Amino acid sequence: MVQLLCSHKVYDKLKHELAKYQIEIKDDSDLVLVEEGYDIPSGKLSVVFDAIDYMDVVKLLVSGVREDIQGMYTVTGLSENKFVIVEPKDVLYIEASAEGIMACTKVNRYSIKETLHYYESIWAAKGFIRINKSQLVNLLHVKEIIPWFNSRYVLRMDNNVELEVSKMFSKKLRTTLNI
Repeated sequence: MVQLLCSHKVYDKLKHELAKYQIEIKDDSDLVLVEEGYDIPSGKLSVVFDAIDYMDVVKLLVSGVREDIQGMYTVTGLSENKFVIVEPKDVLYIEASAEGIMACTKVNRYSIKETLHYYESIWAAKGFIRINKSQLVNLLHVKEIIPWFNSRYVLRMDNNVELEVSKMFSKKLRTTLNI
């Protein structure tokens, strides 16, 4: 349960995102999300955020407050007409393809539900980061980071698959890995 002190536009976005994780919005909550520029209430735990970074606040709440949800620890994937429970640590990367959303491990590819955005927010604390518009990568399985032309990178994974980091997501990768 959280209270929101922000613009109407950000309020609507946060309300939509928080509803996905069953986090209620209440005006009498002890935890307050405060958009930068709004007054910080006294006597309550407050998290101040920039309107542009509202999804970071959701990631913070989801990774900290909702850590007990089993769905965060596993994903159910479909391969060869069989369902398999896969742990995030076994997933090298997740990609959106013509077949749908796929979780790729060292040995197989599994069709999974939800969206890339969902896994990006719920597994961010587990080392997953978006590298382009259609792929998330598990940084624990990156074997090499190869500088590429035009401020981009190529990531060589444990299974020798090479994934390209787009220019748009290169800055976040550099910041995350401090390179």
